[in-house]
Amino acid sequence: VITQNVDNLHQHSGIPADRVIELHGNASYATCLACGLRHEIEDLRPAFEQRGELPACRSCAGIVKTATISFGQSMPEEPMRRAEEETLSCDLFLVLGSSLTVWPAAGFPIQARRAGARLVIVNRDPTDLDEHAHLVVYDEIGPTLSEVVPANFPG
Repeated sequence: VITQNVDNLHQHSGIPADRVIELHGNASYATCLACGLRHEIEDLRPAFEQRGELPACRSCAGIVKTATISFGQSMPEEPMRRAEEETLSCDLFLVLGSSLTVWPAAGFPIQARRAGARLVIVNRDPTDLDEHAHLVVYDEIGPTLSEVVPANFPG
C-alpha cells in the first residue's frame, strides 16, 4: 500500500506495517531532524504541555518533530524508492479515494500504466488521470469494495 496518510489508517485496518509505504511520514511518533532517532510522542508530550518546552533529541540535542513531511522538506528517499519499485513491478495499480493532485504521489499511477499495469481508479469525484485508467468507478470506497471483496476474505 502506497499512501499519503500519516495516521496509521492502513495499519489499523490489518495491513502489516512493513507492507505500508508512507510517503508523507507518520504522525504517531517523532524523529530528530539531525540524526533521525525515533522518539515516542507520549515521551515528549508532558514537557511540552506542562512547561511549553520544545522537544530536543535525547541523543544529539537536535530538533525533534513529528515524523511527517512538512512543506519544504524533501520527500523521504527510502519510501519513494520502495514506492517506485512496487509501482514498476505491479500488474494492477488500484487507486482508492485520491484526488491524484498531490505530487509526486500522483505520478505513480501513470508510471504503473506505462510499465504495463492495469490502472483502476475508485473515487467519488473525477480525477485528471481518469482518461488513462482501464476502469474508473465513481462511488464511495467502502461500499464499493465491500461488494467486490467478501468480509471473510482471507488476508
